[in-house]
Amino acid sequence: MGSTRQRSFVKGMSWEFISFVITLAAVYLIYGNIIFSIKFSVILSVIKLFFFYIHERAWKKLKWGKIKDGDKNNSSI
Repeated sequence: MGSTRQRSFVKGMSWEFISFVITLAAVYLIYGNIIFSIKFSVILSVIKLFFFYIHERAWKKLKWGKIKDGDKNNSSI
């Protein structure tokens, strides 16, 4: 079963929100400057979201490790 481009995008956005909050908190704890922390986190989030989307779409194209529906003989679990 595959994923749509929209699903990949929303999945990336939801993870990036979590990552953004973690990055914001970490940068703020280190530098103590909320404006710098927000700017840094926004720029980093845009870059990471772009690369996550490319990564997600590339993995979707790979057949390695996928199991066809109903094919339980290839399962490693």
